[in-house]
Amino acid sequence: MNNSNEYVKIIGRNPVREALKNKRNINTLYIAASEDADRSLFLIADQAKRNGVFVKKTDRRKLDFMTGGAAHQGVVALCSPVVFASIDDILNEAEMKGEKPFVVMLDELTDVHNVGAVIRSAYLAGSHGVIIGKRRSALIGEGVYKASAGSVEYIKIAQVSNLASTVDQLKKKGLFAVCADMNGQRYDIIDYRMPFLLVIGSESEGVGRLIKSKCDFTASIPMKGKIDSLNASVAAGVIMFEAAKQRGF
Repeated sequence: MNNSNEYVKIIGRNPVREALKNKRNINTLYIAASEDADRSLFLIADQAKRNGVFVKKTDRRKLDFMTGGAAHQGVVALCSPVVFASIDDILNEAEMKGEKPFVVMLDELTDVHNVGAVIRSAYLAGSHGVIIGKRRSALIGEGVYKASAGSVEYIKIAQVSNLASTVDQLKKKGLFAVCADMNGQRYDIIDYRMPFLLVIGSESEGVGRLIKSKCDFTASIPMKGKIDSLNASVAAGVIMFEAAKQRGF
């Protein structure tokens, strides 16, 4: 077997199906040998073979070891790391669709489940791409793949070394910057029909001070109760689907 550090593990049936549908460069597909009668796994293996992917039956305990005990559902794909897009690729995606850019930026969001969930919501809400930092950001690995339910396969993801300068770059290209924060105007009175960048910060720190200072709008979600903040991916989803609604999605 090749060194697994050179590959990304895609774990679980739905993420693997999406990878196969999108013709990802999968090196090997591992299937639990004890589940031959499982029709869902049979169909996944059949699609993999038709894609020219090497399918290997293995012991479920090996899959447990490969995934660190994650819920792999009897299937793991070993594939090449995600190919990152450029900022221009994301903007060109909007232009090709005849739409004003709708871009999402993750500012030091490190929890793989939150990152995956934001990517999933961004794709389903019609965003043209997601931007992450090279430092202090979750790696686009198996945890993000699984949490995104395969959405990583369909949305453009750019990785940049400096998020603040990327905000400046996008503003020069005509985008307005909106950050999610507890202290701002109601999220649903902002006009998202404009070309815009939505910045989502970490749960612990929120959007960084420098990036916040560059934003044109601050979107706040009204809440009741004694807890003063939403989960980052939930907050992102609320704002993104408001944008989708305004854009006639």
